[in-house]
Amino acid sequence: MNWIKEDNYEEVMKSVVEPFVTSRMDNGYFHRLPEENIYYEHFRNDDPKGVIVICHGFTESIKKFYESIYYMLQQGYEVWGLDHRGHGRSLRENDNPYVVHVEHFTDYERDFKYYVENLVKPSSDGLPVYLYCHSMGGCIGAEVIEDNPYLFDKAVLSSPMLGLNFGRIPVPVIYAAASIIGIGERRKNPFGSDGTFNPEPDFANCACSSESRYNYYFRKTLEDPYLQTCSPSIQWGKQAARACRYVMSKADLIKIPVLLMQAGEDTLVKNAAEDLFCEWVEGSEKYVVPGMKHELYRTDSPVLIPYWEKIFSFLG
Repeated sequence: MNWIKEDNYEEVMKSVVEPFVTSRMDNGYFHRLPEENIYYEHFRNDDPKGVIVICHGFTESIKKFYESIYYMLQQGYEVWGLDHRGHGRSLRENDNPYVVHVEHFTDYERDFKYYVENLVKPSSDGLPVYLYCHSMGGCIGAEVIEDNPYLFDKAVLSSPMLGLNFGRIPVPVIYAAASIIGIGERRKNPFGSDGTFNPEPDFANCACSSESRYNYYFRKTLEDPYLQTCSPSIQWGKQAARACRYVMSKADLIKIPVLLMQAGEDTLVKNAAEDLFCEWVEGSEKYVVPGMKHELYRTDSPVLIPYWEKIFSFLG
């Protein structure tokens, strides 16, 4: 494996990783419903041993995962990923380009299932198809494998959003407040922020533990307006809280092997919910990464390398 170290990180990403990844990329849009454009990228491998489908997190894009895709390609996997609605180059259902809005959380699941069934699976040539999720993508992915037990062969949930962390404020209080203020068109307004993109870096308060990786991608967001989503809508907050509860209620429906990667210092999602999820999913495995923040796929190499080695060992 050619691991990307912190020395000259941005230079190596631009001169090695980006050309390697994009030279193997096909991209386009699919339409589960008429006039609803969902953007995707597909990364070819000459002799793949399996297929990995990436399900990204809140305010993210498939383009945030190019380092991860670089490792997956080296390991012999074909890779697919999309931009969820409200993110990146996909459909936006509101006017504010910085605010992620979704009418129904199940739209994420339906988009993702359609994508896998109609684009990924027909191209997989009978190879095993694996799921890799981060954060919000973990909630989406968990619901997909609950409702479609054999769509994937194995699943990796990295810091999955199975319980939102609002500090000392109980989730029902947050939900009730959102229901009161989010009536009619106001449901599309930003929730808990002013709904604008801050062009100044703020590594100290981000969800990433690697400063070199944070700086590299932050500069990418400055260059690309499609990557500048940064706030939830009121409706997104309500739907996300409801989705976490719903996914947890049927965790025992999962029939495939699941590896849950837990960030020891996660402040965005509840580790206690992840612990319960692992208790309820028969045969699941939990791997704890102590001292790290939410984005485990963006840690420095002494932590990142064992993280990926564990995942690749699990997938086989």
